Amino acid sequence: MPDGTLLRGRWWEARAGREGARGLVVIRTPYGADLHASTARSWSGRGYHCLVQDVRGRYRSEGAWSPYAHEHDDGTHVLDRLTAEHPGLPVVLYGASYAAHAALEAARAARGAGEGAVAAVIALVPALGLAETAWNTDGEPQIRHRIGWWHEHGRTRRPAPPLPPDELDRRTAQAHEYGVIEAADHWGWTPEERAAWRRLWTAPPIDLSARYGRITAPLLVVSGDEDFFHHDARRLADAWNAPSHFATGPWGHLLVGGVTDGALRARIAGAGGLKHVIDPWLSAHGLPGAPAEWTGILAPASAPPAAPRTRSVLDPVSGAWRHERTADG
Repeated sequence: MPDGTLLRGRWWEARAGREGARGLVVIRTPYGADLHASTARSWSGRGYHCLVQDVRGRYRSEGAWSPYAHEHDDGTHVLDRLTAEHPGLPVVLYGASYAAHAALEAARAARGAGEGAVAAVIALVPALGLAETAWNTDGEPQIRHRIGWWHEHGRTRRPAPPLPPDELDRRTAQAHEYGVIEAADHWGWTPEERAAWRRLWTAPPIDLSARYGRITAPLLVVSGDEDFFHHDARRLADAWNAPSHFATGPWGHLLVGGVTDGALRARIAGAGGLKHVIDPWLSAHGLPGAPAEWTGILAPASAPPAAPRTRSVLDPVSGAWRHERTADG
């Protein structure tokens, strides 16, 4: 980075080799680049190079870890570097949860050659920002959830062991007794960690149209009916000024991998899982992927802002996908 910080990751060559690559996927994550090998292999098999990078301050990347603070600037420079080294390759910005935020920020930050190179953005179960993760759609604080995540992922270079349920109960009770910000004084956190915790609870909500309204790349949002960020995922798709597609089904924040009902897993697999949406959507926008008849409902990437919004919904009972244009489209 321009300030001398070294960001590290894993580079997966397209299976067809450097000369045969048809695109480049960028995944910037706080959850460990080495843990995304299967995802990177799937992109490599589709014909893409894939960079999976640890964000600043996490795992093998240098710098100080501060959630939601650096992904815009770092995403800018990462994208500039990649597009200079691989001119002409379309870029897909991809990520789940916090990594979806990093993908969106890189798309927002794209400039020069990088702006033209971003061909698509795929955001799965997006954790959009500080306020969006701290409060639910009714304005109620997500205290227990945030205490657990911040303890495990929000403070240190590598994850801390998850809090035992009884300790999580105790800290949640303290948050109700002392106040959600003041309770951190009782948890043995450093002044810097307590300051970051305060920033979480005092951050303003994101105006999605203002923040991402100038992005011209098409967007695929994958949510889950049981995901605690489901409402924000839908808001993101609705606020996008370029063509957007919203896909959801009977799963939570861990997507299909978190479904424990064996019969339901079998129905999801029989419907093709998320590949049934992702690959045809890519193909419909001129990127490597498998075409499908249903993509006739999609607007092309060059469509004007008024292009219809579309969605795919997997029915948990029938195990069948339904593809349609939304009412507001």
